[in-house]
Amino acid sequence: MPTQPAHSLKHEYALYIEREVERYKDSIPRTAMLALGDEAVTQMRAAEQLELGEIVLREAVDEIIVRRLRLPHYQAWRRRRLRLQEQYRRAETWGLAAGRALVEAVRPEEHPHVVVAGPQLQERALYLAANGAHVTALGEYEDESLVDQVLVAAAEVGLAQRIEGFADGIDAWLPTQQVRAVIWHASVLEALGPDRVARVLTLMQDATADGGVHFIEGVDGTRVVLGSASALAAQYPGWDLSQAPGDGVVLLRKPRVA
Repeated sequence: MPTQPAHSLKHEYALYIEREVERYKDSIPRTAMLALGDEAVTQMRAAEQLELGEIVLREAVDEIIVRRLRLPHYQAWRRRRLRLQEQYRRAETWGLAAGRALVEAVRPEEHPHVVVAGPQLQERALYLAANGAHVTALGEYEDESLVDQVLVAAAEVGLAQRIEGFADGIDAWLPTQQVRAVIWHASVLEALGPDRVARVLTLMQDATADGGVHFIEGVDGTRVVLGSASALAAQYPGWDLSQAPGDGVVLLRKPRVA
């Protein structure tokens, strides 16, 4: 994944203000917007500001909304943004402290492009992105809001450039570059059927770089599709399989070609 240039914090702050102002405008009726316009005109005339063009008026309305919402000044926003990013880098923030298998198996600095699917999509995507990974978050076709939630949360803490979302389901996604790690839950394959599962596994394995890992949860023998860990191993010929700490957690590592 090509690295996009990082925006400055001041640029991110301007985007934040714009986003909050537009969100407020979308939440109020037209009559309230007209009242804001009248208020802005009154203030501008009181300040003897003779220029009442459309752009100037819009900026005056935005300033009123900023004050009404009590949006923070840049320095206060900057402190909060940096504090949140630091929190997001810690596994404990996302409930990953009890079982460190994911943290130990998938290190963002070693796996710069990570694919995430299944439960806890937002938590894992944000944790990995905050630690430097580029994440593709795969949602379920039946609930597109999951990916939207991830992208909104990422934007609010300055991680939007590190996360992309795909809401049409894991079997519809086509990798366009090498993947260093895949994190998913066995449940995401249950509704696909054997042929589609075989296609997804083959696609993901082919897209994974040598030495890359697949971290799969929910492999407890009760799944119709994946079954037990030994049954799963048969679908990963040549890969190294180990049982990671946790219920039904399997780690598969693609061998490196000499």
